[in-house]
Amino acid sequence: MDKIKLFWSKTNRWHRLIFLFIVVELRLLPSGQLGFLCNDPALSHPFTGDTISWKWLLGTTLFLPFIVMLIVEKKYNSDSKTDQSKQRAVFWYKEYLFGTLINLTIVQLLKVLVGSPRPHFFDTCNPKEAETCEASEFVSSYTCAKAHWISQSDKSFPSGHTSLAIHAGVFIAYYLHQRTRHIPRSRAIVCVQILSVASAIICGISRIIDRRHHWWDVLAGAFIAAPILLYTIRTLCGNFNGSRVSEVENNSDNNSKINDPNGGRADNVAT
Repeated sequence: MDKIKLFWSKTNRWHRLIFLFIVVELRLLPSGQLGFLCNDPALSHPFTGDTISWKWLLGTTLFLPFIVMLIVEKKYNSDSKTDQSKQRAVFWYKEYLFGTLINLTIVQLLKVLVGSPRPHFFDTCNPKEAETCEASEFVSSYTCAKAHWISQSDKSFPSGHTSLAIHAGVFIAYYLHQRTRHIPRSRAIVCVQILSVASAIICGISRIIDRRHHWWDVLAGAFIAAPILLYTIRTLCGNFNGSRVSEVENNSDNNSKINDPNGGRADNVAT
């Protein structure tokens, strides 16, 4: 127990969250399986692929907020005397990434625990039990005949695409609102805000149209994103208060000096 406490004390929030995410992704937790109704039309849609792929979604949600923050801080909030625009953008981006990882971990955890069949369940899983069941019989346990779809056919709830898209889209829109309040609102800024939120909504709708999720999966993804986004903006990013970034950075520097046996003084270092 002492060794576990010692190990835990040497980890930070990133280590703990990444560890939890790995545990979830490796499916080391008990998996749920909701089962299905025989010949359920809601699960009988053909698999047609994704309008918005995971690669495109992750690329956009991971890098677009950073690009936007760098541009906005440099153009509208740059201080000629103490140019901390990049420092602020990097600080808020790190906190945004932490919030994104929280979002992804919770979504993946729910997918594993719930085990809800996707709308294309019969097409991609092709459960063996569906061949012998009759009428509206409920099958509580099943085995997919298509091995490469075993880990995906029952991951409908909630929609990860929707949750991440809402997280990124609303984050960008609110960030622009907060960091450009001191200037006349330009059409470009308003267009980016509208486009960010609209893209997130379109992403969620595409999951229903593609028959990759049920409508309640998409709605759940949006609801999951809301409190995590609020926590990311208000707590992690301090509501985009620039002065708070300086305070946090100064506290980090002071802590480093306290932990430094030489007190952070260069003249104590042996040459």
